[in-house]
Amino acid sequence: MTSKAVGGHRRVEKESRGAQLSRRAVYAIVLFLTAAASFHGFYAKMGFQDAVSTRNFEAIIDGTAARPYIYRQFVPATANLADRIAPEGLKERLAALRSDDGRGLYASLFSSPTAQNPTYSFRYLVFYLVAFAGAPVAAILFYLVCRTEGYTPEIALISASLMILLIPYIQTRGGGHYEDFLEAAFIALAVLLARNAHWLWLVPVAFLGTLNKESFALVLLALWPLLKDRSNRIRALRQVLSLEVVGISVYLYTRSRFAGNPGGTVEFHLWDQIHFFAQPGLWLLKFGKVYGIYLPELGTIVPAIVLGWMIWRSWKELARPVRQYGWLTAGMNFPLFLLLCNSGEVRDLSLLYLIVLLCIAATLSRSSRSLMMAPGDSGPWGGERELESWASSPFESGVPHVCE
Repeated sequence: MTSKAVGGHRRVEKESRGAQLSRRAVYAIVLFLTAAASFHGFYAKMGFQDAVSTRNFEAIIDGTAARPYIYRQFVPATANLADRIAPEGLKERLAALRSDDGRGLYASLFSSPTAQNPTYSFRYLVFYLVAFAGAPVAAILFYLVCRTEGYTPEIALISASLMILLIPYIQTRGGGHYEDFLEAAFIALAVLLARNAHWLWLVPVAFLGTLNKESFALVLLALWPLLKDRSNRIRALRQVLSLEVVGISVYLYTRSRFAGNPGGTVEFHLWDQIHFFAQPGLWLLKFGKVYGIYLPELGTIVPAIVLGWMIWRSWKELARPVRQYGWLTAGMNFPLFLLLCNSGEVRDLSLLYLIVLLCIAATLSRSSRSLMMAPGDSGPWGGERELESWASSPFESGVPHVCE
C-alpha cells in the first residue's frame, strides 16, 4: 500500500471517528432534552403528589407516609443521606444564592412551599435531582436497549425519545410518582444487562431497583428467558432465584421497617376496577391534561386500540426471548393491575415499558424498510437510483449512513 493510500485511509478513519463522536453528541443532547421535557410534564402536573398528605414529599422524606408508598425508599434515602453528610457550609451557601430578581435559589427553582422551608429545602433539591436523573438515564438506556436488539441508531433515537415522552401521557390519570422514571431506568438496565453482561452485574440492580419500587421483584422473574437465551434453563433459573433472594430481602427489610405506618402492604382495588369498566363514560372518551393540553387518556378506547394494534403488528418481529419476557411481564402485570391498582391508572402497567419501546422501534424499522425498498418510488428518498447512489457513498456528507 502506497503512502498516499495509507494517508487517505487514515483520513477516512479520522473522519469516521469524528462523525461518530458528533453523532453521539447530538443524540445525547436530543435524549437529554426530551427527557427534561418529559420530567417537566410529570412534575408540573402534581409535583411530588403535593396535594396528598399521606404520600407527599414531607411524608415520604420523614418516613411517615402510608404503606405501600413508603416502601419506595431509593430517592428519599438518598436525599436523607446527602443531608447527613453534606457540610453545613454548603447548605448555607446554597440558601444564600440569589437570582437576578433577588429571589433565593429554592424560591427560584421550585414553587412548592416545602422546598422553601429551611428544614426541607436541601433535601428537596437532592430529592428532585435524583428523581430527575431517572429521566435522562432511562432515555439513554432505552436507546441502548434498542441498539442491543439490532435497530439502527436513528430508529433507536426516535424510539427512545418517543418512549420517554410517552411516560407523562401514561401518567395522565392519577399523576406520576417520584420513583416512576427511575423505575423505567432500572427496568431498561436490567434487560440490557441480561442481554449483554455477566448476570452478577444484575445483583446491585436487583437491590437498588427493589429499593426504588417493590414491584421490581417481578421484573427479576421475567428476566429468565433473557438469561436462558445466553446459557441454559437450569443455570438461568438459578440466576433468577439468586436475584429474587436479593430483591425480596430488600422488600422484607423495608416492609418490617415501616410496619407501623398507616395503610397496608397492598391496596385492593378490584371493585373499583369493576365499577370503572361498568361506566363506559370513564373509558370510552375521557380527556386528561398532559404537557399543558387536554388529550384522550391512554386508558380510553381509541388510544388503547391504537397501542394494542401497534403491538400486535410488531409482536412477531421481536426476538423470541423478548417475546417470552413480554408474556411473563404481561401475565404478572395485568392481574395485579386489576387487583391492586387504582382504576384506569395505566402507569401501573409500567412493567411493559420495554415491550412498548421495542414495538415502537419495530414499527419504525418496518416503515423505514418499506420506504427504502419501494420500487420506482419517487417520494422523499428520490427513487431507486438515488437510493443506490446514497448507499454507495456512506461518507459523502461526513456522517456514515446506516443501511439495512
